[in-house]
Amino acid sequence: MKLFVAICTLSILNLSCMQPCKVQDPLKEQALTELRTVLKNNAMWVKVHAAEYLVWLHQDINDVQKVYEEEYRQYQNEPKYRIGISRVLYQTETDPAKKKACLDKVLTIFGDTTSPDRIHAAETLAKLKTSPAVLYPQATDASLKDTSRILQTYTLWATSYTSKEVEEKNKQEFIRMAFEDADPIIRKISAYVLLKSKDLTPGEWESFAAKALEEPASGGLRNNLLQAAFVTYTGGDETIHQKIKTEITSNWKQFNAGERIELAQALAEKGGCKDAVILAAFLNNEENNNLYDAQSPSGADVRAAAAYAILKIAGRASK
Repeated sequence: MKLFVAICTLSILNLSCMQPCKVQDPLKEQALTELRTVLKNNAMWVKVHAAEYLVWLHQDINDVQKVYEEEYRQYQNEPKYRIGISRVLYQTETDPAKKKACLDKVLTIFGDTTSPDRIHAAETLAKLKTSPAVLYPQATDASLKDTSRILQTYTLWATSYTSKEVEEKNKQEFIRMAFEDADPIIRKISAYVLLKSKDLTPGEWESFAAKALEEPASGGLRNNLLQAAFVTYTGGDETIHQKIKTEITSNWKQFNAGERIELAQALAEKGGCKDAVILAAFLNNEENNNLYDAQSPSGADVRAAAAYAILKIAGRASK
């Protein structure tokens, strides 16, 4: 395997000096095989992530749906994971009525203030761009004032899809929280929301990028803010964007599993084929310096994220 990686990496580097840049077919095939393997051999949220990556790549959608119909039969009453099941099925379903039924399950859980997995429901509604405010105004208002800051934050994100006016207002609040909130977890979630939303204007991006570059490394959030700036770039000072990219990738050999997943997800959005060298190392459990167990669920999650990023980059490079 290491021989293959060395050959593959060398070929990627050689091609990176040519135009157009291209990710080699053996690496793409390995990445797709890995996603299918992670889906088959893992459980709970690692399985959800692999399933979503395949769906987003428009691969094996019918197979993913069958897998998750069986997951639903087995775990439909399992708190938290039932949210993930509905999330996957919503994205695989083409029948409007069945699709709505999947979403309604998540909305119902959010609307029940006694549900133990309302945080997961709020996050999923946000990711599916659905505001709960119309159907459950009281539960939404209560969540925005809840003692759980995490529930508050994910609910705020979900309510962004109530209207363009609310979306713009919330975006400004997330920008503020990303840099100013006293809770580092809320700052990290806020940076993630902005990364996923990708709706900063060029002026907002310039300001956000400058603040992210000023963030001290000692606080542990610099990379999260820089990754958000990297992904939300839509034009402007390319030098700053390249500086940010250099910063988020330069120390990858020292990244733990969570940090590798975050980097892979950022590169999936805005990376280029030169980044396949890093992602191939993630895919093959290399250079992890015993920071995580490659055979653990976390290791599988890293490989799935790397595989997804490789295939996303390959898709862009082929256009």
